[in-house]
Amino acid sequence: MGDQTFGYSAQVRPFLWVFIVLTPLEILLVELIVPWFWLRAVLLAFGVLSALLLGWQLWMLHKFKHSVDDRYLWLRYAREFEYRIPLAAIESVTQGTTSRTLHRTRSVVDGTLVLEISSSTNVSLRLNEPQVIDLGRRGAHDVTKIEFWADDPGDVVRALRK
Repeated sequence: MGDQTFGYSAQVRPFLWVFIVLTPLEILLVELIVPWFWLRAVLLAFGVLSALLLGWQLWMLHKFKHSVDDRYLWLRYAREFEYRIPLAAIESVTQGTTSRTLHRTRSVVDGTLVLEISSSTNVSLRLNEPQVIDLGRRGAHDVTKIEFWADDPGDVVRALRK
């Protein structure tokens, strides 16, 4: 089958770009309004740091995509998390948008791992055997279903049905 990658950040990328573009304008405005050099220097440092962090986040979202190889489905969000799901454990895959407001990038709700982007998912996997998912400080959970967001859910469904 070979490796295939799938983006998941199309909904958030425009917002990150807006903030990256606005940061130099913010720095210029601070230079014009704030009379104290020390405060301008501190705010300049924060502005530059903010732009660098936003750029780094954009790069991470581009670099660490969901992927499918010969044995696993890899679900990622930048470097925040990475889950490896054996293809043999996937019973069925469906496409359809689900909206929730969990306010977390990853959660387990009633045995379902939910990896939402902008409070939505659009690919759903039913597993034929429970998978242990570690949520860090929120503990490990057995899941029998996974819902996640992909920019092109049809590509993901086709790749997993092969």
